[in-house]
Amino acid sequence: MRASQIRPLAEPKPFFWVPLKYSKRKEAPISHEKFNGLNGYVDLEVKVQSDYLYVGSGMILLNGQNQSYYAFARSNEKLVIPATGMKGSIRSVAEAISGSCPAQISKRERIVGLKDACTIKKDQEAMTKLCPACGLFGTNGYMGRIHFVDATPVGNLKTKIIKISDLWPPRIARARKFYQTKSFVPQDNRAERNHRFLEVVPKDSTFSTKLFFENTSPGEMSLLIRSLGIGFPEGFSDNPNPKYLVPIKIGGAKPRCLGAVRFALKGIRLLQTSKADFFGKMVDFKEAYSIIKEWLMDDSLIDEEAWLRFLEGAKPIHENCPKELY
Repeated sequence: MRASQIRPLAEPKPFFWVPLKYSKRKEAPISHEKFNGLNGYVDLEVKVQSDYLYVGSGMILLNGQNQSYYAFARSNEKLVIPATGMKGSIRSVAEAISGSCPAQISKRERIVGLKDACTIKKDQEAMTKLCPACGLFGTNGYMGRIHFVDATPVGNLKTKIIKISDLWPPRIARARKFYQTKSFVPQDNRAERNHRFLEVVPKDSTFSTKLFFENTSPGEMSLLIRSLGIGFPEGFSDNPNPKYLVPIKIGGAKPRCLGAVRFALKGIRLLQTSKADFFGKMVDFKEAYSIIKEWLMDDSLIDEEAWLRFLEGAKPIHENCPKELY
């Protein structure tokens, strides 16, 4: 074989896997008709940790050089991270670390060992029980008890147009797939086949959002907070302090190592349903972390093996992301 015919070794794919497991813990759906349990919202800062973040709007626009690109999402002409996108990404983590059913997968992707997602049927409502993620985030026939608001920019963010190779999903998966955080490799700006241009915001761009929760338990809040990448460090002492552990991937072009963000807790407001001050007070991050600490001590919904596997795989890696087609 001539040297010109020898193909270079393929670049390692930026995926990691969390084993597909199912929790035996299922509960009847929690009613929405009255406040019961924990209610309120968390103020969150979303800071870009990867080289770029891309959240698609579904629109293709032209720049000054008549070059087409996929535009970043906007609302009222301002950049925005849609609430639904954040909720979906956080749910994926929650499903994996609690042994819940995958609510949505690509029609072109087949997961070995996949079970049907929880569904509430009208003629079987009294007998239905939901896995931890479906009971918290919602499923067919049942409205979830958490939701985000669209994340809006903090300060004046500037976008940039970058070029990536096209994206192709895997056809078969044997576990839950997540994307690693590696360094983006820039490409030239020549238009060519099997490539596309994206409008992105750069590293350290910051957004602000709120995460509302309704009728939740401490165990569910522990699951939710861990799914934001916040928890106790491994080997913690008897008096641990919660901290940011790993970035969470949101948005598009994750196989090109875009989309890693840090969720930072800025404050919590808890509804005091049994007191005259119904809306309670907003507590700052110091007091908020004492509340978070109490929630995190409840690991009743957490699959410890899956949680540790996720933490290990989600840690940033100081390697280049593949730029070839794969």
